[in-house]
Amino acid sequence: MKTSTLCLALLVAAISMPTFAEQDIEYTPNTAQQTTTHRLLEQQRSGQNASTQEQYLSGPARTEIYKRYVKSFTHPIPERFSSDSFTEE
Repeated sequence: MKTSTLCLALLVAAISMPTFAEQDIEYTPNTAQQTTTHRLLEQQRSGQNASTQEQYLSGPARTEIYKRYVKSFTHPIPERFSSDSFTEE
């Protein structure tokens, strides 16, 4: 009796082992729901709505950008960055 019970238990364990193994999961993108954001990002990636005209900044805008760039060199680089405040000390 013990031998048949032991054999039956081993048989059940052997049969049920594959069901406990982790199955390989294959992820596939969900293309069923295309939100507005998804469509806009795809248009941006593909260049579908890209302008054919060269984009330029106006003279005054370029001058202000250059002034800000040059002014950035007048301040020493701090030893540490402190995110406590963005005000000047």
